[in-house]
Amino acid sequence: MSERLSYNVEEALEATGLKRNAFYRAISSGEVQTFKVGKRRMVSARALQDFIERKERQATGGIAA
Repeated sequence: MSERLSYNVEEALEATGLKRNAFYRAISSGEVQTFKVGKRRMVSARALQDFIERKERQATGGIAA
């Protein structure tokens, strides 16, 4: 089975563990890049990974673990 390339918002919430309001704030602030397919808002696996990695760097003060 191949790795997922994108998620809808519900799936992204489940994958990240974020609450809906926090996730939409991250979208609004540009921290998470999304795209639309028809009426569905989608987020790429790469965008989620980038978001998580930025948050990890912020949490450690930019010091790699």
